[in-house]
Amino acid sequence: MSAQHAAPAAQPLRPARAPTGSGAIGFVGPVLAVLTIALGLVLVRDALAVAGVISGDGWVVTVLDAMNGQTRTGWALAGGIVAALLGLWLIVVALRRRRRKALWLRKAAGVGIRPRDVARLARVAADDVDGVLDAKVTAGRRNVNVDVRTTGDPYTRDRVREVVTARLAALAKPPKVSVRARPSSSTSGGMT
Repeated sequence: MSAQHAAPAAQPLRPARAPTGSGAIGFVGPVLAVLTIALGLVLVRDALAVAGVISGDGWVVTVLDAMNGQTRTGWALAGGIVAALLGLWLIVVALRRRRRKALWLRKAAGVGIRPRDVARLARVAADDVDGVLDAKVTAGRRNVNVDVRTTGDPYTRDRVREVVTARLAALAKPPKVSVRARPSSSTSGGMT
């Protein structure tokens, strides 16, 4: 093929967007949807009653007539305040930023791993350290907590911290690693 007919160079792909959780809207959305549908059904029934399609007064008119002439009571004021605060809370929760779920890798554009996978990496790294009998790890986006049961070597905790930190160095923003070491026998002292 001649140089004039060579295929154009491929453009690199853009990095993927950060995966995010649904946040609280995953719970609040369906609740708001059910409440909106219920309100819509009440208003449609009232519209049909006012138009004379069905007999009787509308439910809204009936409730308002029953409340007409009522004196102000503490429970009504408290109920109104609670309903207003609940409504404001639902709006704030629905509009709040969603939490990011992934931790990005340093050299791979658009590639990230979840905090539970970070915990697995840290646990495997801690288990490989000499003197570690068992390791339990919890991880978030900013912190990794490693709890190890050791043979009693006082330097095991530092080696675990070094190995886990080195294993997580591939992340663009590595989380802070904290290690708690316990000797396997209860007679050798307490926590270190």
